Amino acid sequence: MTVFTEAAHTAEFILSEANGHRSRESGTLASGQNLKAGTVLQLNGSSKLVVFDGDNNTAGDLIDQAVGVLLGAGDASAGDLKVAYIARDAEVNLKLLTYPSETTAGGQKADTIASLKLLGIIARD
Repeated sequence: MTVFTEAAHTAEFILSEANGHRSRESGTLASGQNLKAGTVLQLNGSSKLVVFDGDNNTAGDLIDQAVGVLLGAGDASAGDLKVAYIARDAEVNLKLLTYPSETTAGGQKADTIASLKLLGIIARD
């Protein structure tokens, strides 16, 4: 029997968002990435979107904050790609997000949720 696996659908992770397109923003996904819908993003040094890394400094604080969640899959493996993302005022399903996995030090899930909350993006479990 053949087994089919569906990829994450565009905006499947959204539980609710602000009226109109107030929650959404457009940006440039940095080349070399192939991301699925629901990936938490941050900005790199050249103001392009990259995967949120959740890295902390020696004091345990996030080095970079999240800027949003990728709305649909984006394949920028061949070069920079214009994409849409949820940047503010939304509720999202945490189970459908892609964010840094827990390390032995831990705290990546909590840091991701806190960083999104600063944008008004509430992650529901």
